[in-house]
Amino acid sequence: MKFARTKLHPKSPKSTDAQKRRMIALGVCVCLLAAAIITRSAMIQIHSDPRLANMAKRQFQSKMLTRPRRGAIVDRNGEPLAINVEIHSLAANPAKAQNKAVLARLIAKAMDLPYAKVLARLGEKRDFVWLKRHLTEAELLSLKKWHIQDASGDLVSGLWLVRESKRVYPHKELAGQILGGVNVDSEGLEGIELWQNERMRGKVVSVSAIKDALGRPTFIDAVAAGHVQDGEPVQLTLDASLQYAVEEELRNSVLKTRSRSGTVVVMNATSGEILSMASYPVFDPNEKSQSPDHKRNRAITDGYEPGSTLKAALLASALSHGSKLTDQIYAERGKMMIQGHSISEAEAHEKFEWITLKKLIQVSSNVGAAKLALKVGADHYWNSLRAFGLGTKTGVGFPGEISGKVPAKKDWQPLALANIGFGQGVLVTPIQMTRLYATFLNGGWIVQPTLIKTPTDAAKPEVPHRIFTPKVAADVMTALGSVTETGGTGLKANLSGYKVAGKTGTAQVVDSATHRYSRSRHIASFIGYAVNVDPKIVIFTALDEPRGVYYASETAAPLFRQVLNAVAGRFSLPSQTLAENMEPAKQPQEVLNTTQAHPVTPQATLEALEWQGAAPSGELMWAMPALQGLTPREALQALQGHKFQIEILGKGLIKTQTPESGKRVSENETIRLTLESP
Repeated sequence: MKFARTKLHPKSPKSTDAQKRRMIALGVCVCLLAAAIITRSAMIQIHSDPRLANMAKRQFQSKMLTRPRRGAIVDRNGEPLAINVEIHSLAANPAKAQNKAVLARLIAKAMDLPYAKVLARLGEKRDFVWLKRHLTEAELLSLKKWHIQDASGDLVSGLWLVRESKRVYPHKELAGQILGGVNVDSEGLEGIELWQNERMRGKVVSVSAIKDALGRPTFIDAVAAGHVQDGEPVQLTLDASLQYAVEEELRNSVLKTRSRSGTVVVMNATSGEILSMASYPVFDPNEKSQSPDHKRNRAITDGYEPGSTLKAALLASALSHGSKLTDQIYAERGKMMIQGHSISEAEAHEKFEWITLKKLIQVSSNVGAAKLALKVGADHYWNSLRAFGLGTKTGVGFPGEISGKVPAKKDWQPLALANIGFGQGVLVTPIQMTRLYATFLNGGWIVQPTLIKTPTDAAKPEVPHRIFTPKVAADVMTALGSVTETGGTGLKANLSGYKVAGKTGTAQVVDSATHRYSRSRHIASFIGYAVNVDPKIVIFTALDEPRGVYYASETAAPLFRQVLNAVAGRFSLPSQTLAENMEPAKQPQEVLNTTQAHPVTPQATLEALEWQGAAPSGELMWAMPALQGLTPREALQALQGHKFQIEILGKGLIKTQTPESGKRVSENETIRLTLESP
């Protein structure tokens, strides 16, 4: 087979030139494009572009609020009542989260949250969302259980743990209504936390931060962060140890009397410092889901009619206008009529005739008080109640304080005046009545109650001022002292070793439905003190609607005795009849429970600790008693109720002591006692 041969012709010059031109044109284009890119890159690198800068800033930079540590709350001795602890919260960057439906279901199970809520959060068009704040240890473990966090601690894409500060109350419900609480951002909501919020919250600063690929802040502006100021601590006048004892006694009394609620206030009558303020039911600030009714600080926010405890104010008003304790008033044999209404004694068998003003207070005669109020007159008595501060806030500053109510003087018709004489028709608060009774103990001075040991200059208490003479105060104290003597209504307020003065009050509660005084609902109260001791401390006790036996003589007075016992132990109030109430002196071998015989020796006189004020550090100071010649048991009795560290060396009776008798000693010091057999 033959093949035809094809003849190849060489390219023409015109075709070659066209190809060269195309190549040159393409090269020029590439060079121009490269030059344009290089030029643009140089412009971006050298010259700033606001639009690109903003894009970069939005992607990698952010502003964040840097919160300081909240100031702690401590008691008068530095015991922490509210502190901060570090805790983790779960956050997310929705834009970085993957498989959102599956992730939301896992988070919902691990955190016990509604699935729809978590899914909605992950669907938000933001770089940062909270999923759950303040995780518990169990919730942190659940992250690993549901494979949201691996063994090395890394979370799935789009999630991270944020370290935060959480407010914690280490003593739980102790002083809960006073401390109040904070929200999830540590901002005060109630109580001291709200009242002193600006002082404790510190200075919040906005700083620049650089975010990583997940949107988490990594580097922050250290200079700006350095301007963050931690909050100031707040020291209260409360004594935590006393507060605990008072709350326990109040709880026991409320349960025993089956009362609806109860209140106790313990205040220094000279300085106005509140040493304890307790309300029941209690409130634990660590638990957020509690009844609002339990959060109220009833001593300051609740009003009540004082009943017979107001008779002491009536007596002071009468004495200030010329009356004497020995003046007599006819009590109408237990019943009197005024403006068509009957006023009678609390008990039908009480048919008093002529009684002195002192006796009026002792037996708590309603008829006698009504007649005395009519004698004093509306002008004088109204002015006296206003001088005592009734109808106005005390100035303690606590959130929610009410002023109470004293009717306008023009409304004091004879019947109203008579009723107010024995404590009906006015509205007071426990803190107002505590301050009122403090005036009798401190010689006639009206003081401003305070809860803050270290107030700011703008919140310092007002200077006390005298509202009646020391003679009037002494006479009222004499009358109040008779209340706890034979024939008085406050016998069960007595504490062995102390002379007690005070007043019972059993006030009827107005029924909100009928607007009349209820025959079955009462508020029982007792206000009083141990007299002739320092520091001068006034105690208020009240039980709201006790069931069964409701008289204050059987309910509030025993509670007062228990609280006074706690106060006496805590502050070592010197017993006035200690020597009379001591057991006969035992031989040393009996005291030490040993078989070694010792000769009987005369025992030294047991002295009480003498309060010497407070050191600059705030510690209470005492003068050491003479302990030489005492048995160890007697020495421990003299030193009981304090935080002394006591070292006892040897056997027998005390030969030497350190510190020596009369030396000042603080409660945190060590007392060393050396014994020697006689």
